[in-house]
Amino acid sequence: MGGSQSTQVPGGGTEGYHVLRVQENSPGQKSGLEAFFDFILCIGNTRLNQDNELLKDLLKANIDKPVKMLVYSSKTGQLRELELVPSHQWGGQGLLGVSIRFCSFDGANENVWHVLEVQPNSPAFHAGLKSDVDYIIGSDTILQESEDLFSLIESHEARPLKLYVYNCELDSCREITITPNSAWGGAGSLGCGIGYGYLHRIPVKAPSSELQGLKIDGEKSSTAHPPQVANVSTSNATTTSSPSTGFSDVSCVCIR
Repeated sequence: MGGSQSTQVPGGGTEGYHVLRVQENSPGQKSGLEAFFDFILCIGNTRLNQDNELLKDLLKANIDKPVKMLVYSSKTGQLRELELVPSHQWGGQGLLGVSIRFCSFDGANENVWHVLEVQPNSPAFHAGLKSDVDYIIGSDTILQESEDLFSLIESHEARPLKLYVYNCELDSCREITITPNSAWGGAGSLGCGIGYGYLHRIPVKAPSSELQGLKIDGEKSSTAHPPQVANVSTSNATTTSSPSTGFSDVSCVCIR
């Protein structure tokens, strides 16, 4: 994949397999797959644009052999090519050691919640959240709309809630446990502001020369729509829908 050429995903479209979990020391981790951000689009020259057995069949046909995988990152907005070796012998579950769901990556970079103004001694403070540099990117419940996080927080009042957080300074993800508590002594149940929308997305780093020129056939320009900004606090968020029941709703699978 040369940096001077424009590379299009065979078949176009924005469908792929969203990587939700990557197990430690798995083939997926060793290849560099990133949970939440990465979408598997192709194995070799085969476009994975339908939710069927094709991905599983291709991996089974290449057990213990290196295969090329084309991946889109919603964090960088770039394509990259990885090489991995599907295996049953790495010590964990599945051929890749990843959990996935089939969906579109269109708008995936919008589903992040920016942590702002963490108050001292608040639930957010005790959970280790950092103002301005932390972004909530997921939970054990699928978050697809701006209000989903706030509904989830309200449903976990005084109960531990696991969240996945990306730190843009460290360029790393971590898992935290936070206990929403509207009686902690300050505003809101978390004690921090939450920004959502165009101005609160994860900052995109300049692409390396190797990735410049790559594009996805049919990908929308970031200027196609006017920016929409939502900067809200958990203290005044309203519940508009019940939270999803989790991975079982979205056909999350571990490739075996």
